[in-house]
Amino acid sequence: MYISPTDKSQPVTVMYDHEKDMQLSIQLNRWILKPIGAWPRSADSSWIKRCVHILVNLIYTCLIGFIFVPCAFYIVLEIEDTYNTLKFTGPLSFCIMVIAKYYSLILHSSNIRRCIDYIKDDWINTRHHGDRMIMIRNAEFGRRLVAISAVFTYGGAVFYHIAMPISIGKVTEEAENLTYRPLVYPVARAIVDTRQSPVSEIFFCIQCVAGFFTQAVTASGSSLAAVFAMHACGRLEILMQWIVHLVDGREDLCDNVDERLTMIVQQHVRILR
Repeated sequence: MYISPTDKSQPVTVMYDHEKDMQLSIQLNRWILKPIGAWPRSADSSWIKRCVHILVNLIYTCLIGFIFVPCAFYIVLEIEDTYNTLKFTGPLSFCIMVIAKYYSLILHSSNIRRCIDYIKDDWINTRHHGDRMIMIRNAEFGRRLVAISAVFTYGGAVFYHIAMPISIGKVTEEAENLTYRPLVYPVARAIVDTRQSPVSEIFFCIQCVAGFFTQAVTASGSSLAAVFAMHACGRLEILMQWIVHLVDGREDLCDNVDERLTMIVQQHVRILR
């Protein structure tokens, strides 16, 4: 039976809902990483899940390539002045960094999974009410950091990919009798003429989707850093409480000083990992 975290009558023997505690720490991270295929798979995942995971990775890579390659050709083939070259080199550099971050998350998925397992084990092994309240406080603060980071990151995507093109308005070329909305990532006419409708609208929508995916990678990196850092801070606070009770002991600690000191050293090493 789940007992309220505010119940202090039995600080050690109370049975807590560890799954609920775990969700408090990593739920927002899962929501951000899973849609882009960056959430680490479990070791016993089925071949269908592995295939879906790889498919999501390929789709995401193709989306980034969809905005990167045409814009790169546009810079090489159609831009002649330095100002516009530098102007569009910035977004392309951002795409390169996003791909690097994305595949860095994938390559280090085993390390991320290990950290998540550490968090899960810490929640399961934390039996004392005071220690658990420290972990809850730090988990809630980390969760707020993730939410704030996601709001600003996705808000930037909305502004850059939707609000800015709409605010600029449509461009009219009287010589060719064309009216179109400029794209954030221009496309070389050697590939396709995005001034024509409905090509312009299709590219605009796809670039918006790709833009939100790129911001998801940025948000995922900062969210993982926030959650792992705050969890480590919580464990350090618990370690300080253990040091305070090194001599006198506590109901959930070992019986003698030597065993308590050994437990403190082991916990310190675990936190550093």
